Amino acid sequence: MAAYFARRFLLLIPTFLGITMLVFAITRFVPGGPIDQMMMQLQSGSTGAGEGGSSNGGSSVDIPPEALASLEKYYHFDWPLWRQYLQFLGPLNLDERGVFGEDVTDAQLAGWYVAAGEAVVEGQAIARVRMTQPDDGGAAPPTVVSRELLAPSDGTVLALHLEREQMSSVGAPLYDWQPAGGERTTATIPDIWSKPWSGLLTLDLGNSYKYEVPVIDLIVQRFPISIRFGLTGFLLAYFVCIPLGIAKAVRHGSKFDILSSATVFIGYSIPGWALGVVMLVLFGGGSFWDFFPLGGTESDNFADLSLWAKTIDVLHHMVLPVIAYSIGSFATLTVLTKNALMENLGQDYVRTAFAKGLTERRVIMVHALRNSLIPVCTGLGHALSIVMAGSYLVEKVFNIDGIGLLGFTSIIGRDYAVVMGVLVINTLLMLVGNIISDVLYVLVDPRIRFN
Repeated sequence: MAAYFARRFLLLIPTFLGITMLVFAITRFVPGGPIDQMMMQLQSGSTGAGEGGSSNGGSSVDIPPEALASLEKYYHFDWPLWRQYLQFLGPLNLDERGVFGEDVTDAQLAGWYVAAGEAVVEGQAIARVRMTQPDDGGAAPPTVVSRELLAPSDGTVLALHLEREQMSSVGAPLYDWQPAGGERTTATIPDIWSKPWSGLLTLDLGNSYKYEVPVIDLIVQRFPISIRFGLTGFLLAYFVCIPLGIAKAVRHGSKFDILSSATVFIGYSIPGWALGVVMLVLFGGGSFWDFFPLGGTESDNFADLSLWAKTIDVLHHMVLPVIAYSIGSFATLTVLTKNALMENLGQDYVRTAFAKGLTERRVIMVHALRNSLIPVCTGLGHALSIVMAGSYLVEKVFNIDGIGLLGFTSIIGRDYAVVMGVLVINTLLMLVGNIISDVLYVLVDPRIRFN
């Protein structure tokens, strides 16, 4: 069995790479990428300016080819697809160097990094320069906090040898240095280092194109919210559906069985997000009852509430979303439990247990139910990904700022870095959940052996 699970864990690697590679390729080939989004924003801004009183007849913006080329270089869209994917994983970023020559532009320097280092100039003069990142994220020249000329001489900068331990962003191609007794000279930096090794292997998923913050920070901020709603809905579904399935199997064909089946299948036929809209109309203070808030995770005055009041407020906001989260799985889990239990109740070992004089409760709960839970464990992998990653449509309806909504907005806004980050989380949860399902098979039914 140990060898089986070792193989399963090893198979996670090619499966994960295959899924991420496929989606990564799709994001690079579909139209409307980050550059197209920027061009649309520029054109819409130009149109708004024209409507505001511009006498210019045209409303389109002509983007110079050089600017488009610089943007493609900034996002590495000019690289081959395999190289972009390796950069996403991480190995390709190790000690990469870029040589730009004397006519360096701001767009070419965007995303590159320098810090303290030694600038070698003509005449073998060496100037040590220390620079810091500007407050505006690199749009303005870096601040030179110290400058020391080691060998007086005039000339132009030939190279910049950097100390990688102190790295900060630089967004301008020029810096000033002044020899002793000479005039100040402005020179370009023709040779700079990129940021050190980073990528998925170092938990660096890059920066969001839209929010301009690390993707991992966006996911970590929203992870507790999705877990809060998803885990509650998951537990509610299992704690309700398994006992309900047992009761339906024992009372098969009764009025209770028929009415409960009709109820759960009606709930199954209604999507969770659609049920959420209906519940908001009925119970969210519209034309009917004002029992629950319209959305969100907490009230505006949450910080001013006591601990008990905060708990009540959080639970108050969770009622409708949790129902919408779990309603779709009620029918599936209930019917799986019922059918599996009815099948096991007809087995010889159950009749033998009855023949030995065991009570019906003991036969069902100890002997038959345990073997009936195997089909229920099958969908645990998918359920785990929903629990952790959330449902984007339900989060959209209830205005819950979770991972599901983050993934949805990133797809709409073509924020490919966030799309890949959310995909990585969902894929890992799904693959690990499938292995957990296999472990539960063994725990539920000792007869199962993976060899």
